[in-house]
Amino acid sequence: MPKSKYTGYELNQSPFYCLNSKAKLVKLLHVNRSKLKLLTHTEDLYLEWERRDSKSKKTRLVEEPKRILKCVQKRIEELLKRIKLPNYVHAPAKGRSYISNAKAHVNAVVVRSLDIEKYFPSTPARHVYCFFHKRMKCSPDVAGILTKLSTFKDHLPTGSPSSAILSYFSHIDMWEAINEIVERANCTLTVYMDDVTISGDCVPDNLIWQVKQQFHRYGLHSNRNKEKHYIGKKSYEVTGVVITDGELKSPNRQHYKMHEVRKKIHLETEPEKRIKLMRSLRGLKAQMQQVREANNLAVET
Repeated sequence: MPKSKYTGYELNQSPFYCLNSKAKLVKLLHVNRSKLKLLTHTEDLYLEWERRDSKSKKTRLVEEPKRILKCVQKRIEELLKRIKLPNYVHAPAKGRSYISNAKAHVNAVVVRSLDIEKYFPSTPARHVYCFFHKRMKCSPDVAGILTKLSTFKDHLPTGSPSSAILSYFSHIDMWEAINEIVERANCTLTVYMDDVTISGDCVPDNLIWQVKQQFHRYGLHSNRNKEKHYIGKKSYEVTGVVITDGELKSPNRQHYKMHEVRKKIHLETEPEKRIKLMRSLRGLKAQMQQVREANNLAVET
């Protein structure tokens, strides 16, 4: 795994590494044997519901674990996030964000981005098992239990707290291969969950084709409708951040959203709804401040 400037320990220092005892696994996950048996033998542990995307107007299925399982998944996530990740991974990773992901592509001549379609549902349980058994060198029974705890209907569930970090580790061989391909082309790679961005003085079609071939090899597919390609642009957008003349800026839609929330606050008479709107406005302001801070500019108050 490439060196990272961010804190964390190496993969072989993880408490999951070479774990071959159920008794140790129980202690590590902060559960008892009876609870672990319940979680691995009960089928009715998820709530399934549709979430509507406000932008695309499309709905997506959310597979949300019940609290008893979610607590264990959060523990798995917590332990896996302590592992040092390579610099090109910006989510899920501690100390990194959509802003650091965008900043990696400042002053690029060519920027191309790809989106992996249905990333979690396309990550099968066997890939999760392979990570725990082959990479982590867990015993087959321990790897099987961790896979059972982390997957639903033979894939990573969309509403689980551990799915994000496991989506990376379950495809770690693919990401390492893609990074090697991009580095050979003297380009910059960033990975923000299912959003892949490649930039450089030249990002040829053949390079993108090789990346897509890696996706295909691991059962993943790029959503062609979400691909972006900028050449010699003074202004371009990466993971929701606009880059203009080497400076990070919040997109106009962010300013418009703040304007609309302010109007609603002015008209709202119910205290509870007004408080909710105020909270939303503070969140939008905080996001804009983070973008400004990334440019080392003074933050507006």
